[in-house]
Amino acid sequence: MSPLGQGTASDGGPVAPDGSPVGLYRAFPAGREPEIIHGAVPPAAPILELGCGAGRTTHELTALGHHVVAVDQSAEMLAHVHTGTRVHADIEALALTERFPAVVLASYLVNTIVPGQRDAFLKTCHRHVTDGGLVLVQRTSPTWATGLKAGHTVRSGRMVLTITEARLESGVLYAAQECRHGDTTWTHAWTDVVYSDREFEEVVEAAGFALMRWLDQNQEWAALQPLPR
Repeated sequence: MSPLGQGTASDGGPVAPDGSPVGLYRAFPAGREPEIIHGAVPPAAPILELGCGAGRTTHELTALGHHVVAVDQSAEMLAHVHTGTRVHADIEALALTERFPAVVLASYLVNTIVPGQRDAFLKTCHRHVTDGGLVLVQRTSPTWATGLKAGHTVRSGRMVLTITEARLESGVLYAAQECRHGDTTWTHAWTDVVYSDREFEEVVEAAGFALMRWLDQNQEWAALQPLPR
């Protein structure tokens, strides 16, 4: 979820600076994200993962044959990343000497409501991707945001998630969820700017990218390529 979130943990566990409970992201299943990323990039391609959290995607990508440079602003999150190369840094300020054939900006970070932060995230992607490389961006699907309703419950492995708030007002989603796993309950609230397909294309073009293709049926994952420098 994008920044400006708020989270709590019933076991008193740490919460990252963006409001994400660390224990929640340790317990949450990797889901389909690793396969989407793996299927979009060349075999064994090095990957720069921006906002890796506790490594739920990092570990799966490593198992699929990729060396991952995993970046996060939370030392508590990074402590649980056990594969690849860990980098403790704010995404906006990241300035590695290496460029990558694949850069990943997941967790709906592109939908941040913080003024200027979205463009800073995309600039970091641009300066770290090789010419002809791909930037894979996960956005909040407008269809999903429109259909999100308070009271909706889903199961993901042993995790039970219940939406406790869902309001879409003037293109901004205000949402919260309660997540239960065993004896632990986490709450997490977040705010996303929701972009239509046309708005998203305009955003990425302004950042120096072309939208090459959507990677999933819900048009949540986009493959971008840098425009000629």
